[in-house]
This record gives sequence, structure tokens and C-alpha cells, in this order.
Amino acid sequence: MGLLETYKKSFDLVKNHIVHSIIYGIIFYILWNLLFLIPIVGAIIYSYFYPRLTKWYYTKVTGESINPDYKTAFLSLLIPNLLTSIGITIILLVLISILIKLGLTFTDILNISNHQQLMSTGLPNLSISLYDLLGIIIGVLIMIIGGIMWILLLYNIYGSILGKVNKLSIYFEKSLILFAYWLVFYIVTDIILYIIGGIFSLVSPLLGSIIVIILSLIFVNPASNLILLLKAEEL
Repeated sequence: MGLLETYKKSFDLVKNHIVHSIIYGIIFYILWNLLFLIPIVGAIIYSYFYPRLTKWYYTKVTGESINPDYKTAFLSLLIPNLLTSIGITIILLVLISILIKLGLTFTDILNISNHQQLMSTGLPNLSISLYDLLGIIIGVLIMIIGGIMWILLLYNIYGSILGKVNKLSIYFEKSLILFAYWLVFYIVTDIILYIIGGIFSLVSPLLGSIIVIILSLIFVNPASNLILLLKAEEL
């Protein structure tokens, strides 16, 4: 299947199994947030449960029987997820240390009514040391490495969920193909969601945000995962 055919099939599967798609979208959203909200542990939880959740969803909407290699899928996800989580943790620790140096507590920040007031009260006293800057740079670099590893392991992740891959390895060309399908999909859907959100925001900014979140949960997230699975099955 070509790109458009893969996109169409994934959306058809989502629409034809809307209840399963809603369940999948909600649980996926929770796991995705845990990945960023709970350092290290969130990465482990996501890497363990995501392959099982995705296997359940894929078999429900396609009717196909697959035999995932959960160990390979777990390791393939854990490597980039841990790197990303470590990078985020380092950056957060540096930012917290900077706030402490400013003499600000989290309560102080919450009590500041707007960002402009925060800038006027905090920035004049802000002094970022070389160690702080180095920590931020290291955190960003680790996150970038995590992102690169995720791209390189894409086929390993979805191939192992489908039962086509049973060892940790890098399939460079196949992973780049999957990444291209994923990237184009999210560029297009982000533009569409931005337009839809903007239209509903004319009524209420909160309504626009809610509509975008609902569409992401029900359609975008399930469809994006199906696209990667369908294409990985074909490669």
C-alpha cells in the first residue's frame, strides 16, 4: 500500500471500531503522559504496557492474530524512552535549582498572576551559572539522542509487536520509511486540528482546546499507531 492507501485504511479501521478506538486513545493518552510526568518509572511503565495495549487494539480492529515478542518490544521502547526521561529530568533539576537561587518557591510562582510579573520580579536577579547552562545542554542532547534512537528503532518496535522481529536490532531503511509515514501524518493532522481548534476557539478558547484533545484521543492517536503497524506489516 502507498501512503494515502495506508492512511485511508487506518482511518476506516478507527471509524468502524470507534468504541475500541476511544478506549485505546484514552489509555494511550494516560501512558504517554506518565512517560513525562514520572521520571524513569514512567518510561518503564509505558514501555511495558504500550506493546500489550497496541496488540489488543490491532487484533480487535483488524481481526488478525499476532504473536508479539514483548521482550524485544519492551527493550526497543525502553532505550529511547529512558534517554528522553533522563534528559527531561536533568533539565527539570537544573530549572528547579535556578528557581531556588532566585529565592522563589513553587507557591510564589503560583501566586504570580501573569508571566510579565514573573519576568519583572525574577529575571533581574537571574544568574545562570556555567554548570546550569551545561546541565541544560546535556539534558537537551540526551533527549535528542533519545529521539534519534526512537526513529532508528521504529521498525524494531512495531515489527516486534507484530511478531516479525525477535531481536534488538536497527533496520535503518525500514525505520526511516515508518518515520516518514508518521511525520507526514502528524504534519497534516496538526494543520487540520489547528484550523478546527481555531474555528471553535472563536466561540470559546476552552472549547477549541477540548475539541482538539477529543479528536486527538479518538482519531489521531489510534490512526497514527495503526499506520505504523500496517506499514510495518507490509515491509
